Amino acid sequence: MRIRAAISSKYINETDIEMAEIANALAHPLRVALVRYLGTKNSGKGVDNVTCNKDLVELFDYSQSTISQHVKILKDAGLFITESKDKFTYYYLNKELLKRFGTFVQL
Repeated sequence: MRIRAAISSKYINETDIEMAEIANALAHPLRVALVRYLGTKNSGKGVDNVTCNKDLVELFDYSQSTISQHVKILKDAGLFITESKDKFTYYYLNKELLKRFGTFVQL
């Protein structure tokens, strides 16, 4: 996110910028649904609690490329953490960051 130096130094701090990036990442219903899904799916350890791109494509009625574009936005905002194993990439929700965002918006 590009912020003019004069504005950012006087009125906007780094936390504001980070939280705005998260808000922007959550500005699409599919991305909200992906976050919600991972929040429930990645609640424990084990095979049943891992999610990869093909799982998301099967669950949501979108193409693989569309899912990937939305996942990239969530990953760039720090909401999704990825782990590569063999030919698969697994996604996990950054629950700490989401909690910080929730606290931030409860002004």
